[in-house]
Amino acid sequence: MRWWLAAVLVMAAGPAPGVERDASLAALRATVRLHGGGHSGTGFLVAIPAEAATAEQLLLVSAAHTFADIKGPEVTAVCREADGKGGFRRQEVAIPIAEGDRPLWVRHPQADVAVLPCTLPAAVDRTAFPLVHLATAADFDGGRVRVGQPVRVACFPAQTEANAAGWPVLRTGAVASHPLSPAAALDRFFTDYAHFGGDSGAAVVLDDGGSGLVIGVVVAMQRQTDRITSPYEEKTIHTPLGLAITVPSTLVRETIERWRQQAADAGPGR
Repeated sequence: MRWWLAAVLVMAAGPAPGVERDASLAALRATVRLHGGGHSGTGFLVAIPAEAATAEQLLLVSAAHTFADIKGPEVTAVCREADGKGGFRRQEVAIPIAEGDRPLWVRHPQADVAVLPCTLPAAVDRTAFPLVHLATAADFDGGRVRVGQPVRVACFPAQTEANAAGWPVLRTGAVASHPLSPAAALDRFFTDYAHFGGDSGAAVVLDDGGSGLVIGVVVAMQRQTDRITSPYEEKTIHTPLGLAITVPSTLVRETIERWRQQAADAGPGR
């Protein structure tokens, strides 16, 4: 009987439906490509739990400049849906991004990160990171997030999709900055991986054997800039350093709270 009881307890403690157990697959399934107006970036889904009578809300998280660069009332998200044959097919979904001159996304007042409430069709894979999978200040201050730890980054470098089904490319890297505490003073850190344009908005996910702890959002590439001047030529050379500037998840959480407050102030229906 003991083994049976233990098995029941393990199943009861497992992740809720729609939560991926594997860190790499969690990153891939929650990530979508965002494009519009000639611009392309990366975003990922976070599920905000229901409160009182309200339903669970999906938030699309990305770099604030990704949303800002896409002009117009909609952004196109590249999602995946089951093809009925055990695989997936690419599905583009238009998501409202503005009402007239009013943006529907909410950005952090200092950091280059923003959130956009969204609704996706039932047919597409809506697996998202639960809010509890965004690292907190306690995770940074307590040493759960520290320099040298391996990470996974699902992204769309130079608009590259991994296959015809629209899956992101999975990159590997490591946390490259020290110290990462106190978290209250941390506004950015470096992630060591082969970063390219189009990655902005990708989640940096800790690869610690769990189901995936989001520790930050990629927002920019660190590069060396050299200017060469001769009597007949002027040249500027940008050399990527293989480092991604990353906004910590604590500031993503602050942005989500900012969105909560604005939604509460606007009242029902907004």
